[in-house]
Amino acid sequence: RASAAARSHRGDVRTTVRAVGGKTAVQPSFMGLRKSQALPRFRSAVVAAPSAAPRAGTVVPAAIARAPYQGGAVDLSQILEERDACGVGFIASLKGERTHKTITDSLTALGCMEHRGACSADDDSGDGAGIMCNVPWKMLGKYCEETGIAGFEEGKSGVGMVFLPQDKAQAAKSRETLEASIKAEGLTVLGWRAVPVNKDVVGRMAKDTEPVIEQVLVGGAEGDELERKLYVARKTAEKAAAGLDAEMPGIAENFYVCTMSGRTIVYKGMLRSAVVGAFYLDLQDEDFEAQFCIYHRRFSTNTVPKWPLAQPMRFLGHNGEINTLQGNLNWMASKEADMTHPVWEGREAELRPICNPAASDSANLDRVAELLVKSGRPVAETMMLLVPEAYRNHPELDATYPEVEKFYDYFAGMQEAWDGPALLVFTDGKKLGCRLDRNGLRPARFWRTADDYIYVASEVGVLGDVISNAKNIVAKGRLGPGQMIQADLESGEFMENTEVAKAVAARCDYESWLKDINFLPTAEPAAAPKMDAMELITAQATAGFAAEDVSMIIESMAQTGGEPTWSMGDDTPMPVLSGRPHLLYDYFKQRFAQVTNPAIDPLREGLVMSLEMTIGAKGNLLNNDGAKDIPAVSIKSPVLFDEDVDAVMAVEGLNAKRVPAFYVDDGSKGALKTGLETLCAEAEKAVKAGCQCVVLSDKPAFGSGAAIPSLLAVGAVHHHLIKVGLRTRASIVVESASAFSTHHVACLVGYGASAVNPWLGLETCRQWRASKKVENAIERGKMPNMSVADVQRNFKAALNAGLKKILSKMGISLLTSYHGAQIFECYGIGPELIDVAFKGTVSRVGGLNLDELAAETAMFASSNAGAEGEAISDVAARGMFQVKPGLEYHANNQEMSKLLHKAVDLGGKGEGSADAYKLYEEHRNERPATSLRDMLVIESDRKPIDIDEVESVADICERFCTGGMSLGAISRECHEAIAIAVNRIGGGSNSGEGG
Repeated sequence: RASAAARSHRGDVRTTVRAVGGKTAVQPSFMGLRKSQALPRFRSAVVAAPSAAPRAGTVVPAAIARAPYQGGAVDLSQILEERDACGVGFIASLKGERTHKTITDSLTALGCMEHRGACSADDDSGDGAGIMCNVPWKMLGKYCEETGIAGFEEGKSGVGMVFLPQDKAQAAKSRETLEASIKAEGLTVLGWRAVPVNKDVVGRMAKDTEPVIEQVLVGGAEGDELERKLYVARKTAEKAAAGLDAEMPGIAENFYVCTMSGRTIVYKGMLRSAVVGAFYLDLQDEDFEAQFCIYHRRFSTNTVPKWPLAQPMRFLGHNGEINTLQGNLNWMASKEADMTHPVWEGREAELRPICNPAASDSANLDRVAELLVKSGRPVAETMMLLVPEAYRNHPELDATYPEVEKFYDYFAGMQEAWDGPALLVFTDGKKLGCRLDRNGLRPARFWRTADDYIYVASEVGVLGDVISNAKNIVAKGRLGPGQMIQADLESGEFMENTEVAKAVAARCDYESWLKDINFLPTAEPAAAPKMDAMELITAQATAGFAAEDVSMIIESMAQTGGEPTWSMGDDTPMPVLSGRPHLLYDYFKQRFAQVTNPAIDPLREGLVMSLEMTIGAKGNLLNNDGAKDIPAVSIKSPVLFDEDVDAVMAVEGLNAKRVPAFYVDDGSKGALKTGLETLCAEAEKAVKAGCQCVVLSDKPAFGSGAAIPSLLAVGAVHHHLIKVGLRTRASIVVESASAFSTHHVACLVGYGASAVNPWLGLETCRQWRASKKVENAIERGKMPNMSVADVQRNFKAALNAGLKKILSKMGISLLTSYHGAQIFECYGIGPELIDVAFKGTVSRVGGLNLDELAAETAMFASSNAGAEGEAISDVAARGMFQVKPGLEYHANNQEMSKLLHKAVDLGGKGEGSADAYKLYEEHRNERPATSLRDMLVIESDRKPIDIDEVESVADICERFCTGGMSLGAISRECHEAIAIAVNRIGGGSNSGEGG
């Protein structure tokens, strides 16, 4: 537990950081100021510890701890709870034959996918498994005859597969809510049917949350009209249930409609693959016949599995993970206000919010795809615009279907890719298909037999007939990166990737629509410095540059065109614990791909990566109509020279407007907040006046006062425009003095900037090249002869390469998918800043508010100030990268190392002893805090037990086991060393997976 000061909700830690061994550790002072005195540094945002997990046997309303999502920016902490990776496939008859064998074969194939899924601790409750197929008209028709339900017939009726809460009152209310929504659409509830199940095959943990499963039979419309009415009824029922959640906690999540359609139905649950057919007795009925069947086995990553999150979903089944999820959800929330289509007759607001961060990545992709298809967009087109292939520098594409490039160019500015490892199988009941992600990071094989059946699976052999059925196979193949296949269930036509892509590209005249788009070339950078030396140093000091930032980062990138190479890790105090001022960017840590997501190699796999961005308004995704619905400008990189910004400002029709990002720094409370409010109001006013590009600038030529930190300015304007429903009407470009590293640019793009002009970094490059030091080095042959323009290009190239590296760690290929995705956690940022500029970002310990950030930012200038009347000769060093006497503390320092070496008798001088180790231990325990764990103190009122009651070391070691890691994650030598070590102590060594 944290010390009393650290865990107090509003308490702050001043000179006291933590108490260890009864003594107090003190922060180092900085320029005569204790930073911790100036700023309350460390506030907990958590007011209560999370409650303990429920015991098995109790009924737990799933949504008790969190209110239903109502729209707006999404919360990363919710997204982190839901990810999955799975096994998937389908079987379909192109002749339209409906047989029970299609179901039994699919269940057989599903049973072979058990290794693709996972189980809970009881080894019996699956993460999820299920099937999607045609509505079983024959079986349900007989049921209606036997029970006297009239009016149920194919083509004029639909079926809802409904999960109801265990609580009887909530279940009754859920039925009532759904019926009311159905009737409100002019449809008729023909009856309800209890779905027969065998509860004995459900695992103990799954049984705790097992829903009551019923089907609602509906009539009153036909064809696409029926599908849309059922969709609206389901969405309005979900919203009504969310409204009831306060008085009936848990109803919003425990009431779930798997499908409600006249074409498809889903049978799924928190089950193992092998027991889906045993659990649902319907699936054993010979009258349950289908033309097609999608099957899916779920592996739920980093989450407690739930019945509703089993797959297939309502439109698709997904094997993989969507790495760009938070960006996708935030942009979808931004676009909702402009998404309209005549088929909804002005009722689009009733369908919002479209997505829900509490659902899985697969479920949210399903929601978006389902809406697009229900709005009339063709199935294949929907999947291609949501999950585009890598169409740049693609020789095969250029040779076989080059026209599709215009399709992808058109939608690139309107819809960011849902990016990540993905094998997607999908159907609307009329078309059935399969698509692979742009990297091809999931396996997908398909084969066609002589009797016109199509089989797709994430591996071969799922039916156990690889040998016996070989003679019947007339065609087979595997999907490559970004490829798809599609079967028309009505006409029997089967199309492979090239045919599908050509048909989609030919639907509209995308080439003519793109003629008005400005594909801006990179401008020629300035050939000489624009500031004198004194102006530069003053600007650097004010912006927060340190001497080592200039020499080790900016000048290094200007010279080599690449990022400087660093050691792994950082042994300086986290910004929230440091005694020295830090840029706001330093408080943010980049997240990276987890578990099943291989990182991309930006060098060898550059073909699938792109830093292209668009600038301008985004149009109506539901009903796009020509060039007016896509951004007006396309750029190759988000890093802009000063001259590039001038080119953007000059684009006709873009109406770009520069908004100064400054505030009155008079030391008064609320000054930065007032400045932010003015900035947001000016941006909103500009967009309402037709501006499609807001340029936030901290260049002294465009404003006066103290500069608002660029990351704060971008985040605040981004979220303000989302809040007022204007975000998709304009892009944000930022002219930033403080941005000079790849992390800085990544933060700005991640929080909403479409492009960044690091103007002070570029000016630093120009002045460095013009310096006598560099001129002399070039004359002596120590450095290649580079022009002022060359060093700026190098600086930009280094930033571009660094951005690709950052994207690759998240398994993201396109910067457009990273844009606005907020794939960061922050440490030391308080609720006020989060709410203003970084909504949805996880900040687990609280920290800075706006006034404290203003005070910290002001310290940059004061720390560089010389004596009165004395000019600054250079920016001060802060010792962030190397140990320097009197500067920033490093945990790995010479004194610590010497004490440790002496304690363990390194060198064999006989100096090791208990006393020597005690000296090292005291030094280590009394050092300044550098990480959050240094703040933790063990407090216990329990009496220690006798050591004789504790198991022996040998017995404990037998329970040690190593986690499985792919060969690509660690080296062969590392695998072998771990295996040998764990075997020697009698533990269990995992041989690895996936490698």
